[in-house]
Amino acid sequence: MYNTIYPAYIRPYQGLQQKQITRKQDDEKNSQSSKHAENNPEQERNQSNKQAYFPNGEKVAIDYTRRQIGIEQVLKDFKNTTNAIGAPDEIKAEVDSYLSLVEGQSQKNNPNVQIIQSNLKNASQILDEYITNTLKKPSKVVENWVDALFLQHINYKAEPKELTTPPQDVTENTIAEEKTETIQTHSQSDIYVPSDENLKRMFIQAKKYSAVNKNEKALYSFRNVMDYARQIGDEQACAMVHYEQARLYDSTDMINDALYNYDKAAKQSKDYNIKAKSHIYMGKIYDDYVKLEPAIEHYNAAVSYAGEADNLMLQSKALSNLAQIHTEKYDKDNAIMFMNFSEVIADETDNPKLKARISSQNAYNSSRLNDNYRALQYHRKSAENYSKTDDKENLAKEYLEAAEIMIKYGNKAKAKKLLGKAYVALQGSINPELKDEIIQKLNLI
Repeated sequence: MYNTIYPAYIRPYQGLQQKQITRKQDDEKNSQSSKHAENNPEQERNQSNKQAYFPNGEKVAIDYTRRQIGIEQVLKDFKNTTNAIGAPDEIKAEVDSYLSLVEGQSQKNNPNVQIIQSNLKNASQILDEYITNTLKKPSKVVENWVDALFLQHINYKAEPKELTTPPQDVTENTIAEEKTETIQTHSQSDIYVPSDENLKRMFIQAKKYSAVNKNEKALYSFRNVMDYARQIGDEQACAMVHYEQARLYDSTDMINDALYNYDKAAKQSKDYNIKAKSHIYMGKIYDDYVKLEPAIEHYNAAVSYAGEADNLMLQSKALSNLAQIHTEKYDKDNAIMFMNFSEVIADETDNPKLKARISSQNAYNSSRLNDNYRALQYHRKSAENYSKTDDKENLAKEYLEAAEIMIKYGNKAKAKKLLGKAYVALQGSINPELKDEIIQKLNLI
């Protein structure tokens, strides 16, 4: 039943992603303070640490608490969520009726917050009812999302809408150029190549140092790239430098510096792939330190940005990470939901290795949830996809894991057959430990 839900462009609301909406005077102050912070990143990081806390009271590395979210973004994300779960037209129409009331109220001079929240709540309950009926399991996923939304800083007053018709002096060529620029922004590579020849040379040299693990030289070179990029006003290069520095700091467990630079990259980059990757890596850091709530927020942001970039690989990985976190929390319903979402997205690609990895992770999660039947299905699917690649060791591991489940069920004949397949898959491999493990299990059956 889960396959009836198609979350190809899931964009769950995340306060982390939104830009602060301020008056013109505040924008000027923020612009000055932002420039000062760019020149004094250590000072900004220290100030942030003094004010930002996890829900359990522990300090976080970056302060996200000052962000204000516009009601327009909330409505957009709600509609995207409706599309993501594959709601039929009649459900969409019912949800849209409530969202229209929200939009109308938000355009008033003094919006009634209670009316807006009530209508968002009603819309969320309709979607949860649809999910419940589709999956045959109770769901409050959307309602919980809305409840979390109400805890954020929301600007319930909608911004005045801009004119949609271009001025008379705007030519068709100008519009075409703007469309082309937008398309290029969505399809940029994670390896940004600056147009300035000197900056390009400096950037490539820094990347070479990074590639051969000369981290100190790489960081020194990237700092020079940053200085030059600021001089010529190349903001995208600055964002890429933050991303590259974050990867270097992450590789050496300098967590605070890594988080700071990932956050800068996510905010400054125009490339949705870089935004998605930065959030995935931030989520992984918090996940590794068992800070599950911020990890979930970052993974959700990664799902959103990967959807904007049409990057199904990143989106499926982020969804798989969400499944793993809910498995760690033993939240079985949400874990299964995200496992199925990750499978659906991975299946849309032509990448058997990605499909195999996602299924393998889902098999592991299912075993942790004591759902051995589901785990076997995922191991089977993972093995099918690994057999299409040259990764014979992981193919053997899938057979081995499936065999161990069969041993638990007492089906020794099936276990022996799977172990035989695992041993055959390892022919030509130079992994004697894995071969010995398979032989030992065969001898015990």
